Amino acid sequence: MGAQPKQHAIRRSTRLPLEVPIRVTSLDSALDYSEECTTTLVNAHGCGLISQRALPRDLAVRLEIIRSGHQTTACVADVVSLGGEPETWLLGMELDIPGNFWGIEYAPSDWKIEAPPPDDHASLQSNEAPVPGEGASVAARWRLTDISAGACYLESGRPMPVGTPILISIRVAKHESLLDGIVRACHPDGMGVEFTANDGSQRAADLIEHLIEHRGEVPRIFVGRKEDAREVASARHAAPHHVDDDDPLLDLVRHGETLPVADFLEDLRAQRMGQRREPRVDVSVTVHLSGKDAKGKLFSENVQTRNLSRRGAQLEGVNARLQSGDTVTITYAGQSDEFRVAWVGASLTPLAGQIAVVTVGSCTSIWDAEIAAAMGSPQPTQSHPARPR
Repeated sequence: MGAQPKQHAIRRSTRLPLEVPIRVTSLDSALDYSEECTTTLVNAHGCGLISQRALPRDLAVRLEIIRSGHQTTACVADVVSLGGEPETWLLGMELDIPGNFWGIEYAPSDWKIEAPPPDDHASLQSNEAPVPGEGASVAARWRLTDISAGACYLESGRPMPVGTPILISIRVAKHESLLDGIVRACHPDGMGVEFTANDGSQRAADLIEHLIEHRGEVPRIFVGRKEDAREVASARHAAPHHVDDDDPLLDLVRHGETLPVADFLEDLRAQRMGQRREPRVDVSVTVHLSGKDAKGKLFSENVQTRNLSRRGAQLEGVNARLQSGDTVTITYAGQSDEFRVAWVGASLTPLAGQIAVVTVGSCTSIWDAEIAAAMGSPQPTQSHPARPR
């Protein structure tokens, strides 16, 4: 009986979304093929990549990381048409010798592969990880500074742009957590990430327990982009999954794109102490919302607030089709101010019809009286008067 074909070989260890430019060359003299491709995901057993040409299954190939010249051998395990004009193909490659060929500094724990027999020692050398700094796939160093059930903040000299869907691998002791997220705030030395998976809160809570238990150990972190087009579109248009009014880090990260860096970092330091530089209070009042929707059409409607701060508000009962970054005007008690939409609840979710807005200025004073009354304190001085409309 012949050998059974290898199926889904690249799924035997944790897959990480990572773009690595590689050259794929046929080792079969009967098939002349050599093409520069880019991986969409990698793991210890292989990779997925996009090619302009379909290749036969089980074809032996050589993989070369273009920047470093690092090489290994593999075979074609899966071939999937992606359609299009011209047609492109998703190829699954299985490494002949599993290992960290990609040079991931903090690779997931299940990438640890048993050493092959001594006879294979020479071929193993070609599959060792590249020297850090020489390969295209060496990951940036990340430092986890803040985490809650709904969000985290990561310091790095190579943050990713706002709106980037990512996968975070965090290892502490023998525990590994994989967290799906989207970048909500990007600064020169770090980024704020909101967790997006439905079970993200539980994963984060489990991770926090392990971080507390192993306080003396520095967690090892890998951050990879999600490159699958459907996953990217889903993450970028998804509603926030966490409806937790007592998660100051999540609240800060969601509004991070609209805040100056200095204000964001000051708020970040404050929330570490369990404080909010601008307290948010639960107040329901009717306000008038107006502006242009996502299609440029004028709208004007009355909506309700769920909570207020001098920086912004969360609104419900919004019918206008808005998107993050839109500018709107809110009028209340004869005063008006401009706000920027921070996030929008997606339809068919518990947050449908809700939006969060942040003032375009440093603060707004149009609802100072309501905040003061809710907090049981005198009305604050209007050091930042609203701009009348």
